[in-house]
Amino acid sequence: MMSNTETTSVPGGASPSPVAAATPGAFVALSKFVIVNGLADEVKAAFRVRPHLVDHTPGYLRMEVISPAERPEEIWLLTFWADEPSFRAWHHSHLYHDSHKDIPKGLKLAPGETQIRCFEHVAS
Repeated sequence: MMSNTETTSVPGGASPSPVAAATPGAFVALSKFVIVNGLADEVKAAFRVRPHLVDHTPGYLRMEVISPAERPEEIWLLTFWADEPSFRAWHHSHLYHDSHKDIPKGLKLAPGETQIRCFEHVAS
């Protein structure tokens, strides 16, 4: 049976840490949003110190937060899940709402540019 974790090497010779890996057939949710009022750096900082409430949710594998170099106010949040029902359960949970409490006050998003898209993970 394959494991859903892989080991990543750490610079400087530190011991490796386990990182959850998506397996083929897993589910990926991509959330995209664009910040219109200059708070992109604050939002990115909030992701760096996020409370990790999702980390022990059944079916959760990992999260990646990326931002296009040519458009730093746009943020893409990719979450990897064992299956879609696990994502849906998280997305409708009180912990999901609690995980957003540290969003910078006054954040404004571009109308019509916020999306959530769903994908099948094919390969890494």
